[in-house]
Amino acid sequence: MTKKPATQEAGAKGNAAPLKSKAAQTSSFSLVTPLLVVAAAVGWGKLAQRELQAETVEELVAKVSDRLSAQLNEFMDPSATEQQEQMLLEKCDDEKLIAMEVRHLVSDLSCSDEKYAASPLFDGKILPVQEPMQLEQPMGNDRVFFMLNGRNEGVYVSWNGEFNCVGKAAELAAGWLGADRDVMENGVRLYNQMGFAIRSAEDLAKAKNIVHILLDFQLWQWPGVEKGYQYVLEDGVVLTTVAMSPKVFDVQYFLTQNESEKIMELGMPGLSRSKVDGSNSSKITSKSRTSHTAFLEDSLFTRDFRVRAARVARLPSPTFAERLQLLQYNAGEFYRQHFDTFHSRDFLPKDANAFHYEDYEEWTKWAADKLRGLDQTQLPEEFREGGPLFPDVEDQQTFPNALLEVFHQKMTSTNMFKALFDEEYDRWLRINLDKDAVDLVKDLMDEKRRPSYLPLIVQAWEEKLGRGEFRYTFPKPQVNGQSHYYNWVRWAKERVSYLGDDCPPIARPNGYLYPQYTVEFQERLLDFVHDDYSKDFIIQMTNAEWYDWLMENRGRSLVLFQVLKSFPHFAELIIRTWESRVRSPLLRYKLPKYVKHFHPQRYVTLFMYLNNQTKIGGETVFPFALDRFSDEEIVRDGMDECSTGLAVPPRGLHASLFYTQTPEGDIDHMSRHGGCPPHEGTKWGSNAFMWDSDADEGAELWTTK
Repeated sequence: MTKKPATQEAGAKGNAAPLKSKAAQTSSFSLVTPLLVVAAAVGWGKLAQRELQAETVEELVAKVSDRLSAQLNEFMDPSATEQQEQMLLEKCDDEKLIAMEVRHLVSDLSCSDEKYAASPLFDGKILPVQEPMQLEQPMGNDRVFFMLNGRNEGVYVSWNGEFNCVGKAAELAAGWLGADRDVMENGVRLYNQMGFAIRSAEDLAKAKNIVHILLDFQLWQWPGVEKGYQYVLEDGVVLTTVAMSPKVFDVQYFLTQNESEKIMELGMPGLSRSKVDGSNSSKITSKSRTSHTAFLEDSLFTRDFRVRAARVARLPSPTFAERLQLLQYNAGEFYRQHFDTFHSRDFLPKDANAFHYEDYEEWTKWAADKLRGLDQTQLPEEFREGGPLFPDVEDQQTFPNALLEVFHQKMTSTNMFKALFDEEYDRWLRINLDKDAVDLVKDLMDEKRRPSYLPLIVQAWEEKLGRGEFRYTFPKPQVNGQSHYYNWVRWAKERVSYLGDDCPPIARPNGYLYPQYTVEFQERLLDFVHDDYSKDFIIQMTNAEWYDWLMENRGRSLVLFQVLKSFPHFAELIIRTWESRVRSPLLRYKLPKYVKHFHPQRYVTLFMYLNNQTKIGGETVFPFALDRFSDEEIVRDGMDECSTGLAVPPRGLHASLFYTQTPEGDIDHMSRHGGCPPHEGTKWGSNAFMWDSDADEGAELWTTK
């Protein structure tokens, strides 16, 4: 285990195989060259050439071909593969698998130019990314075009040309574009349009000063740019934007025919009726899912897919990807609309992030004061003082109803009410707005109604106004112990990876105290607390009743889980207990003032279509998507949702990449999807589920009873 250089980029190397069929395999790589030549002709190849550091298309083709040749040789020589399979290392010893890219925070850089003050250019207008991309000449070092993670629009911000000062520009841009300022306090990172970290002035110049901002531990999310937009990755994999919301990409040249057949061969013996996530961390069969599935065993073959899938998604570590799952859909079998996420356990108290009418009042006063401080003639008329969209905390009718009208229009135009299965409040709002009801916001903010809509209401108003200085960050409640704990585990894992050989052996991936998300690791830490601290001290940290409960349940699962939910300060006690045993000043953690809640969860899915036997049916449907794959009307018996939204056909050796979380780390309600029944034949597919953390440990956390 060696310490990684600060400039090392994860995912810069690796093999994906753009082979379309068995015929392509036996005819060398005759199909690869035309593919990349055509790609370069329409402009895709420019991005791929930059990441592969190829000066010409011919050099790019040669590099991709070398990678494909190595992979093909592996499959053409079974004896070599069998020999490698015998050398499967324990996960904790497999450095290729556990490798982790370390964040590079530009907000930590020290700007020595005291006169430099970042400011938005062109009146702070929010522009589509196509504008800077289509410039005939690259922009100079006096400005940078910033976008948030996964977004397709941004703002120009002034820059003094010194890389150490770009963090100041990024922070201004992030706030202007609506980033949570409390999350921003924990660090800002920059990435180019191909998902690689910006670590130097040279990186920024290569990115043509067009960058994405990621906050704290946010994970990269591919921007869609526009429907039909294509990326060619460094190993020849091609991503094509199929839909913008939810974000869905078609993936080509990730999977070979040989690999497809091997996935089926390895998975078929374990096939059984598919199950869904039940209550109390159980798995149950359901009428909503009639297909058959099997997870493949751990092997060099499946580990290679974990590495490659994580590289396509630009995740920090291959451990974020699960082992492959094989799926079989016989004629008439289906999986109704669902999320790919787990949901059988509550990590936070129900009222942890509750909003109240007082929050609305505070925002209204803040926004009104900001508007009064501007030249009224520069504002849209309806936002001027006295206009219907000028915030007035005393007004119970005109402003609240105008505000909710803007919100309602946005929710209906984006299908969000439908995606939330909340058409009841779609109708409730429409009826009351048409009646010009009084106290409508106050009614909506009642705890029995929809107070959770408040941030979306404010966001709709902000977007309507279109001025970045009016992006509001709501005050936060005390951070829950669960949030602090899982954020610390995430930090500690990254820190261990960064330290390499400088990390104490006990805290390394094969060490007894290597930080993990598992329940077993939690209980180990809680045992240390019992050993290290007196009864009186633990009572002081909790109370007498909880101490008795702790003693009664010592050694059982999920005990610390419950304590952290109820006593936020217990998280720091757990962390300090671990530090006292690791005994390294390099592993001392400072609790942030605020952390956005995080716990292990699936983040993005790569669904591979292994065959093309299905002439009709077998689509992956996203019923709430506004985009459609084609204008063809689709009707599938047993699944009404297949006739709405986006239905992606199961084209053999293609894949669909789609996100189950937003770029900010919340569940994306637009990502509900289903597997439509094949009309005839059998559809074979394979899931590479990818998490926002270690996938094995996350699954253990969710499934431990």
